[in-house]
Amino acid sequence: MKILFAASEVHPFAKTGGLGDVAGALPQALAALGHEVAIVLPLYPRVRRRGDVRTVVAEKVSCRFAHENRPFRLLRTELKDCPNVAVYLVENPWIFEAEEAFYGVEPGSYGDGHLRFLYFARALCEIPKAVDFFPSVFHLNDWQTALVAPLLRTVYKGEPRYRQTATVLTIHNLAYQGVFERADLDHAGIPGFLLAEGRLLEKGLGNLLAGGLRFADAVTTVSRSYAEEILGKEHGGGLEGLLQWRRPLLTGIVNGLDTKTWDPESDPHLPAHYTKDDFAGKARCKAELLQRSGLTPTDGPVFGVVSRLVGQKGLELVVPVMHELLGFDPSVRFVLLGSGEPELEQAFRRLAEHHPGRAAARLAFDAPFSSLVEAGSDFFLMPSLFEPCGLNQLISMRYGTPPIVRAVGGLKDTVTDATETTLSLGRATGFVFHDYSVPALAQAVKRALAVYRSPFDLDRMRRAGMASDWSWTKSAAEYIAVYEAALARRTSGHHLKEVLSGMPEEPIEVELPALAQVPEGYPRDSLTLIPFDPTTLFIGWELGGPITSRLFEALSEEQRRVLTYSVVLTEIDTGRVDRAEAAGFANQHFAAVRAGARYRAELWLNRPGIGSVLLLAHGAVSMPSDVRPREA
Repeated sequence: MKILFAASEVHPFAKTGGLGDVAGALPQALAALGHEVAIVLPLYPRVRRRGDVRTVVAEKVSCRFAHENRPFRLLRTELKDCPNVAVYLVENPWIFEAEEAFYGVEPGSYGDGHLRFLYFARALCEIPKAVDFFPSVFHLNDWQTALVAPLLRTVYKGEPRYRQTATVLTIHNLAYQGVFERADLDHAGIPGFLLAEGRLLEKGLGNLLAGGLRFADAVTTVSRSYAEEILGKEHGGGLEGLLQWRRPLLTGIVNGLDTKTWDPESDPHLPAHYTKDDFAGKARCKAELLQRSGLTPTDGPVFGVVSRLVGQKGLELVVPVMHELLGFDPSVRFVLLGSGEPELEQAFRRLAEHHPGRAAARLAFDAPFSSLVEAGSDFFLMPSLFEPCGLNQLISMRYGTPPIVRAVGGLKDTVTDATETTLSLGRATGFVFHDYSVPALAQAVKRALAVYRSPFDLDRMRRAGMASDWSWTKSAAEYIAVYEAALARRTSGHHLKEVLSGMPEEPIEVELPALAQVPEGYPRDSLTLIPFDPTTLFIGWELGGPITSRLFEALSEEQRRVLTYSVVLTEIDTGRVDRAEAAGFANQHFAAVRAGARYRAELWLNRPGIGSVLLLAHGAVSMPSDVRPREA
């Protein structure tokens, strides 16, 4: 089976959360089962800076976007430990390099994310043709790639090589749906027949995840319990009705864990290694954690947290529980690693200040230190309000650190509560509580303290957690079953009859005009220069604003059709001038330049029979003098 795995982030290239981990690990597990897998993600600035060996496999692949053909370049690289999985990178600096924060620059906001990910979805539909890799299954992940499902069933339905291709959409977190104004989607060039209620619109707003759910051949989410929870109002995010309608297509599959990366026997970030049969190294990790956190040594328990500091994680419960426990029991220690909402950061900062030597808060993202927290803690706190799957509870169990979790989503599916029965049978792996309240968490912590005072029970819990198999192999096999069901469903097509009712018999997308009007919300009359690397300079432009509109309005339709442009690049220190001819109301050009030199650029409009006129100019840009450092 051929599988094209599309995601907005993939570890180790670009990662902000659990999606990146899944996208980096699941394709490898699928390939290990004998399937042909390729991954696609955007070429962000952080990906470019890594310095991976990359090969250009296609130049100027056509991509329709914002009423223009805006081509992209396609590069290929590989996963370090799995060279048989191709990783394709979509390169368009105008779209993907303008912002370092690829989900938007405002907290809780996608910013202009609809631009880059609507473009990415369009590019995903063109990639199979560019590299002759026509998948049996498009595996789409979250709202950033969900648009592929409706595009394949409408715009690309005339492509014979897509007729049997199934789409599987995975919901990693229903809280993020890709909600934008209808005008935003219209401006990005989404066909009008898709911009209707019950297609891409949900309650009057564009909702990319909802659109994907309606058109996909199968839907998965990242745990069995979360698949049930999102059918109800509390966790359905307003889409519970749609999800109930799609329930026959919905499957919950617990995420696996990258057991090569997360392994206490070999983790390079630990001062000592250990196994389920020998915990001596874990004691050394605990001592190192206390020392590096500025805490005094203790024979008592250490409670650890590694988390984004957001409301979802239930950390508002941790502060009062730890404050009371630290005040009551001087042997207890607490270490937090994470950053996020200012209110939570301040609360943990005050907790550490109130209990010097016994509580520490490192308000940052520090991947190496997270390994030490996981290994050096005795218990791991994860009292989530909701948790689609969760990764840290799996890591904690693998590191012999019983997690204290709330019975939601993947936490409920993966942690075996320490009851009298499970402890006696050696099956307990953590502590599970139900009510989202301070007393409920406090009671779970009290149970953990009781186990800590019984070394025999604690060691049995540690061994049970470390012996649990959360590798990706089992999950990958479940995904293959979903793919096969999606392909069978795709052949019948019954599940799409309702959503396709009233659609045009043939895909309707008009030919791209010679000079399209750049919609509101896009940069117009702009000339952009971005250094790619020391010897490559990207030059991009958008026209159609007040400066250029008057020029175009004065031309006849025939004159507009034969317009061309000249990009004039001047090396400031030497005066050397390079001139390149181009076309397109919105276009891009790559120039070979000298490392360390300074350049300015001009864009000229060439009007046959009339003459040339300067449209736009850009001031000095300095090229880097040497290769940028790789990003870990």
